Amino acid sequence: MKIAIVGAGIAGSYLGRLLEGKGIHPEVYEEGDHDTACKFRSCGWGAQSGIGGYLARAGLDLNDYLLSSMETMQFDGMVAATGLCTIDKPSLISDLRASLTVVPQRFTKEDTEAYDIVVDATGIARSLLPPCTSDLLLPTLQHRVTIEPVKENRPGAGVFGNQIPGLGYIWVFPLGQNQYHIGAGGLVFDRYEEVLEKFFSDLSVNNALTHACRCSGEIRVSSPFHSQPFTKVMRRGDGRSQQIVGVGESIGTVSPFTGEGIIYSLECAEMLADSWPDVALYTSRVLSRFAWMKKERETLDYLIAGGQKAGPRLRDRWRFYRNARRSGVRLPIQEAFRRIGSLTRWIEGEDT
Repeated sequence: MKIAIVGAGIAGSYLGRLLEGKGIHPEVYEEGDHDTACKFRSCGWGAQSGIGGYLARAGLDLNDYLLSSMETMQFDGMVAATGLCTIDKPSLISDLRASLTVVPQRFTKEDTEAYDIVVDATGIARSLLPPCTSDLLLPTLQHRVTIEPVKENRPGAGVFGNQIPGLGYIWVFPLGQNQYHIGAGGLVFDRYEEVLEKFFSDLSVNNALTHACRCSGEIRVSSPFHSQPFTKVMRRGDGRSQQIVGVGESIGTVSPFTGEGIIYSLECAEMLADSWPDVALYTSRVLSRFAWMKKERETLDYLIAGGQKAGPRLRDRWRFYRNARRSGVRLPIQEAFRRIGSLTRWIEGEDT
């Protein structure tokens, strides 16, 4: 059986590594670097500390990629303990690829004919699968910035929803050595440059800022339920069948609320490797494991459709709280519900 994985990002390269461990040797296609300073897609490089378990299964050590532990994080003035960190994503992907057979070219229709199973790990492109049932993409703009504190008031990690009058937020992720990823993303707002310029202006009052690079992109926040179909069966020129199956962001394994997807793409790849080659079992497991993403998407659909005028419903507030807990953010429940406006003012459009 010949297998191709198209896309050697987090999901594709991790899946390849796991399959190699099972004695299955896929060919991994990666056509080239992205047009960014780090050569990869726009990403904050934030992840849950639980990512270490996934890396260990691939024979890698989280400490080799750890840039900064985000033990606490500010959420519009509320400081919470977290289990988050930032990782050197480019180095991690490079090491995941190291033991794989990587074909450095674009995967073409002619290439397709040679394989029995083809995995679509092309992320936002979703280049091999049919369109999602109901796609939803979140545009982003991010800067990499060096920050030298003038008064020893170094900024910490944070998420600021009150900076954007729409469905979105600004993030500040430390990368170590005074460097940060600072970006903005949202669903019903497009003035990211303006908002970030003001944010940087305020930050520069007590800090010296040097901008290294910037990049823009999109994140699929559709949820796996709305990113179906995950698979399709093709007929090759000689009449033999061929299975196409998606993994990672190509099938929406990204939190609709936060855009967090690194660890969920790893988990999705693990489910595919463990189910291999039973795509029906894989699909069932993905839909079951990530059912909470469907609920988050339902909240976004409600708010986009006009629900922001009435504000978040109780179920929406609970979903925001559950999302925080799932991400390792320890918000006291009473305080979180009392101050849910400071987490969702961008929904309500208030200046409270």
